[in-house]
Amino acid sequence: MKRLLARGAPLAAFLALWQWAAWVPISFNFPTPWQTVVALAELLGSGALLQASATSLQSLVLGFGAAILIGVPLGLLMGVVRGVGRVARVYLDLLIALPTAALIPLVILSFGINVVSSAVIIFVFSAPFITMNAYGGVRDTRPRLVEMARAFGASWGKLFTRIVLPSALPMILAGLRLGLSRAFLGLIVAELLLSPFGLGKLIMNSRSMFEHDKMFATVAWTLVLAGIALAVLARLEARLLRWRAA
Repeated sequence: MKRLLARGAPLAAFLALWQWAAWVPISFNFPTPWQTVVALAELLGSGALLQASATSLQSLVLGFGAAILIGVPLGLLMGVVRGVGRVARVYLDLLIALPTAALIPLVILSFGINVVSSAVIIFVFSAPFITMNAYGGVRDTRPRLVEMARAFGASWGKLFTRIVLPSALPMILAGLRLGLSRAFLGLIVAELLLSPFGLGKLIMNSRSMFEHDKMFATVAWTLVLAGIALAVLARLEARLLRWRAA
């Protein structure tokens, strides 16, 4: 019960602050939480929100999937081969420091305005963090474990699969959670600045029509999708890391 109250208190405080901001009102046509819920139900009932979500999730799956397939192996390679790590880390640090939204014009020039362009932006937003976490996980492997395995004549393959990879797994999974958060951020940035489709199109259309309740509803729905995805990833992480608790 205490745990439930502790988790619900921040949400209740946020809703109370939101309601107060609508009563003041803090800006023109600022919707209440209830108006936002009603607008969300209307969007779901019309099918517009589900259709936009399907389009956006297509970009998310493509971009984030590519970030995992490329970022994790690259990070592991960087950690195992020090020369690769020294060279690649410079470029990854630059990508992390670079304002990623500035790359959108280059993406439009290279790929045009379509779902692929959105996926590329999502990839750029999330891949450096996934790669750097995998790299950090390998570098944090305890040297004594490696020395012990070598002393017992372990081959390179067994050393990697039995020592290095399990040691790096917590950092890799943490990188996936961080990368997923960044992927949702990249999704919205891409759809707001790149082209009018998906959830970004709904937000832009609602704003231009002064339907702020629908705009808030779309943003809230995006937060719900992100929360569900992160919760699923956290559950997967807990299952894969059960051996640590044991």
